[in-house]
Amino acid sequence: MRINFTNTTQTTLTKINIVGCGGGKIDKLEVGESKTVWVEIPRDCSISIEYLSNGQRKKESVLGYATSSMGQKMKHAIGKNKDHF
Repeated sequence: MRINFTNTTQTTLTKINIVGCGGGKIDKLEVGESKTVWVEIPRDCSISIEYLSNGQRKKESVLGYATSSMGQKMKHAIGKNKDHF
C-alpha cells in the first residue's frame, strides 16, 4: 500500500512512526510538506501514526482495516483526522 502523508498542522513534525502492518518511518515533515511511504500489508491489520509536534507525542489513526488483497494508494492529511488517541 502506498500512502502519501501531508503535514497539515502549523508546526514541523518529527519522528513520524507508522505503526501496524509493515510499519515505516518519516524523520521530518515541514508545514505543508508531503512524503509517500510504501507500507507492506502482510496480513489483516490497521495503520496508525505516532509523531512529535512541538516536542509533544501525538497519535492518530490512518486506516482502520487493511488486508493484503487491497493493493491501493491513499492520502492522509496529518492533523486533519479527528481520530486522535
